[in-house]
Amino acid sequence: MKKLSIIIIASLSIFYIGCKKTHCPAFPADLNYFPYYKGQELKFTNSQNDIRCFTVANKEKSKSEDFAWNCKCYCNVYTMFRTNLNQDSLGLEYTIRVGGLTYARDIDLECRFQKKDSNDYYSEYLFKNIIFGEKFPYEEISNYLDNTITLEKEDNTIVKKIVIIKGKGLVSYVTADGEEWKLVE
Repeated sequence: MKKLSIIIIASLSIFYIGCKKTHCPAFPADLNYFPYYKGQELKFTNSQNDIRCFTVANKEKSKSEDFAWNCKCYCNVYTMFRTNLNQDSLGLEYTIRVGGLTYARDIDLECRFQKKDSNDYYSEYLFKNIIFGEKFPYEEISNYLDNTITLEKEDNTIVKKIVIIKGKGLVSYVTADGEEWKLVE
């Protein structure tokens, strides 16, 4: 019985030492790709001086959090914004997500356009995944993202291309018909 007690205590000690608190940092403040606030109107114009507006419905950024006793915690470090449907029944959601266990292994850049036709909604995505063979600390995310992010997908029927600039946000998008819409500053 004494040996069993020693084995149990030794096992618990190893478990206690092996599993520590996992820290997931906030999305870095210096990576402000979406300098928006809820209710802000984003205006875009095309070559015919038509104006299209999006209203920011939601903006989120992950906060720092800790997970105790969970050695395999998935840190969800992200920033995102979403708009309401505009006058063309078009809505936009953009997310930058960094994934991995304790340290990042990849960065997902994902933009979703939602269109309402009649009573149905459908979505299309523009995305880019940056995968790393080795882990890097979350604090080094800024070393892996450019100041200008461009996403393209030629076979989309809503939007084919977007351009986002750090500190400015979405500066332009190109619709499936080739029309470029530029941010009115």
